[in-house]
Amino acid sequence: MPADLVPARVRGGVVGGASALTGIAAHAAAMGILPSTSSLLIVLAAAVAIGAAVVAAPRLPGIVALAIGQGAVHLLLTLLSGHHHDLLQPSMVLTHGLGTVAALALIAAIEALASTAIGVVALVVSLLTYRGMRRSSMRPRVVRIIDAPAAPLQLGSVGLRGPPAR
Repeated sequence: MPADLVPARVRGGVVGGASALTGIAAHAAAMGILPSTSSLLIVLAAAVAIGAAVVAAPRLPGIVALAIGQGAVHLLLTLLSGHHHDLLQPSMVLTHGLGTVAALALIAAIEALASTAIGVVALVVSLLTYRGMRRSSMRPRVVRIIDAPAAPLQLGSVGLRGPPAR
């Protein structure tokens, strides 16, 4: 995996996961029905698709991606539950809006913590590798070349015997 795609893939995974998690929580908080196992798997597949879309469009603002994710999760949960009457209730709109804001705050916190953690790891690694270097480790190593006639002697019991004669 190319190193420049790692942050985009991590962001896509976090956006997809946060959309699904906060979407399900918001749906349940607004007196919606919790998903069954099969519905949960479909929502999980939608979260993966949302994450892939975020990776494909790296300039997509986080709030837009999360709003699309919340809408997709709400639509899936409403359609799969069989209760279509709570499709556009004010409580659903409010809780999914709050879920979008909560997911955005979660993503901002994760990005800030990841940036700090990467800086700390880089500092620790640079300190450990600098202190652990010795001048003797910088000299080239001499590798012994095995002479071809001596090679069968070093192989030990491996012989050239073939299968038994008929």
